[in-house]
Amino acid sequence: MRSTDILEKLHNIDRECWLISRSISVLEWDQDTYLPENAVEERSEQLGLLGGISQDIKTNPEIGRLLSELGSSSENMSGDEKLPVLEQNFLKIMRRKYDQAIKLPRDFGCELAKARGLSQAAWIRAKQNNDFAAFLPHLKKMVDFSRQKAFHLGYEKEPYNGLLDYYEKGMSAEAISDVFIPLKNNLKSFLKKIKILPRPDTSFLKKVYNIENQDNFSRDLLKRLGFNSKRGRLDISAHPFTSTLGSDDVRITTRYLSQYVQSGIFATIHEAGHAFYEMGFPEEIRLSCLADGPSMGIHESQSRLWENVIGRSLPFWEGMFPVLRSYFPGALSSTTAEDFYRAINLVEPSLIRIEADEVSYSLHIILRFELEKEIISGTLDPAELPDAWRRKMNEYLGIEPDNDVQGVLQDVHWSTGAFGYFPSYALGNIYGLQFWEKLTSEIPNLSEQICRGNFSPIHSWLQDNIYIWGSRLDPPDLLKTVTGKGLSAEPFLGYIESKYKDIYK
Repeated sequence: MRSTDILEKLHNIDRECWLISRSISVLEWDQDTYLPENAVEERSEQLGLLGGISQDIKTNPEIGRLLSELGSSSENMSGDEKLPVLEQNFLKIMRRKYDQAIKLPRDFGCELAKARGLSQAAWIRAKQNNDFAAFLPHLKKMVDFSRQKAFHLGYEKEPYNGLLDYYEKGMSAEAISDVFIPLKNNLKSFLKKIKILPRPDTSFLKKVYNIENQDNFSRDLLKRLGFNSKRGRLDISAHPFTSTLGSDDVRITTRYLSQYVQSGIFATIHEAGHAFYEMGFPEEIRLSCLADGPSMGIHESQSRLWENVIGRSLPFWEGMFPVLRSYFPGALSSTTAEDFYRAINLVEPSLIRIEADEVSYSLHIILRFELEKEIISGTLDPAELPDAWRRKMNEYLGIEPDNDVQGVLQDVHWSTGAFGYFPSYALGNIYGLQFWEKLTSEIPNLSEQICRGNFSPIHSWLQDNIYIWGSRLDPPDLLKTVTGKGLSAEPFLGYIESKYKDIYK
């Protein structure tokens, strides 16, 4: 059989996998937004069925045979060097996904999909009722599934490494600790310095902001940022997220709090950053396994870049604040853009991760990284999580939650078994500032462009330097290609120090 015919067969299989995964995403998105409460159990069965079908396709021995015919093996994933580079990249990702899929038994995948749906629904109820005990049996089940998953996938030294590699290719607990330990020490030290300095005035943020007006502003903001409403939409959920239901159907969600207006604003910008990435993959890789970020950390670099580096900057609010004030003329009548900028960049330890400031945010992630590593290793019983959470919050941030809604129940990740995901958030901060450092060196007058609400130069640069690669390059290779450097927290720490020394005078 000719190589072109083999490639066509593999592309057809890949497209089928892609379509089924997007169908699963439709059901999951619906479950997290509009699904009636009594429909949860049947929805879990639907997800389990589709998960099983997907697993059957992904583990079809024909994939392995076709890959082998093109010279792709576990040792030489890209196959025949005579093939076009894009096809070699395609074979690399197909081989990686196939090798990963055949390690997970079909029954395991079906059981996990069903358990995940029930666990997530239980988490939502537990969070509403502040009832960790009700969620604990589901949490223990997801921990057990995660350990099994690590066993099936294989790992070096400890099971947690197998889970990390699933989200951050090539990363290990040891490598992450090497970056996180100095990051933690620097941020804790900087946080202590800021704590003793005068606080910006934030009183106007505590006023009541009409929820309907918040929603209208978010939709206006998305349009101004360049979000294509013909290819995506905004909804409300308990926990903001982005879900790709199709190459031209990217859904984002946010949440609104009447006396915490910045929550909805920055959740919207954050998820828009994810959506821009998903919408930005070039035509030649759409509807394929290449149309994805190479890791969760790289994906998170885009959302946190938009949310914080751009969305919390002074030039951004010099241009956007008059728009915000038009939606809330009463609450913001005597507030200036600089007042607002300083207030939204208040450094104050928060109990809630998604509402944390830039200085303390990574400490939230390091806390979770350390806890889930202990849970998976078995050195920490899931039942002890609330107490362990409070101890670490006190040690790192100097505060403790009054209840589990503010503590261990606040995040959705563990309810879905996403152990190993959290480190990606802090890695996203690091990747993002390395990309930003390069971007700002190549775009003149960027602050003026942002102030005028012209985000096209940023979109174009990200399109040409980040989105264009999809998953073709692993994170270290992408970082090297774009910036010419390896992973380093220095740009992030330098950005934090420069920005907040100015804000706090």
